Amino acid sequence: MKLADYTSDDRYFDFDPNSGHFSRVKLSSPRKDCSNFSGMAQLLRSPREGSVLVASYVANEEAWISIGVEKWKLFDESLVIKHRETWGGFICELSIFKEDRCTKKFTYFRIDWFLLVDPTYDQLDFSLAHLPVDFVRSELTSLQKQREDFIQMWMGKTPN
Repeated sequence: MKLADYTSDDRYFDFDPNSGHFSRVKLSSPRKDCSNFSGMAQLLRSPREGSVLVASYVANEEAWISIGVEKWKLFDESLVIKHRETWGGFICELSIFKEDRCTKKFTYFRIDWFLLVDPTYDQLDFSLAHLPVDFVRSELTSLQKQREDFIQMWMGKTPN
């Protein structure tokens, strides 16, 4: 499956959702939209795991997130996803909880650390630089509506 590169319009990831294996591929021309992709991915550097592909995508009409070779249904009601900054904002942490138990804690280096001194930098800028921030669900919209919107965005249709 093809996943758009979150940090580059010139590249995409050829991704196998079953194994988590991927390759980064250069496009012949910059991407103008995401209509030919199944989701979005970003290669992040983890102090413990090295370079890790983090992705959100649609497969078999279901929304998924993956961190390396592990994957979860993005809108599973039993999951709670939290994202926070540590070490003065230089390191970020994505945690996935199931039934109040942390099943995954992924720590990665902040990409845009040099912007921490910019007084105009805000949460939107942070989200635009780091794909995992978008894994945290909104409480303003129902989980079902978020799922439908996500799948429609990547498949161009409403899920069954």
